[in-house]
Amino acid sequence: MSWASYLFNDLNDKNVPVTRMAPSTDEEIAERITASTSSCTTESNEDTFKPDKVFESFHHQAKILISDQALLACFLTLWLK
Repeated sequence: MSWASYLFNDLNDKNVPVTRMAPSTDEEIAERITASTSSCTTESNEDTFKPDKVFESFHHQAKILISDQALLACFLTLWLK
């Protein structure tokens, strides 16, 4: 559900329509990264990332709107899961 909240607004509020996320500004992105407290460390080779690579932010970073096709694919992935 937390991953889906990066794609759609108001997922947890059943009283308002679900809408796509608006583009983020550089300031909003910088603020989210600064406020982030969680991280993830790889345990094995993950494509080009070697073991012990630390990822410090998984925040929604889009500066442009997600395409309609990608949004539909994300929705179907979440719905069918």
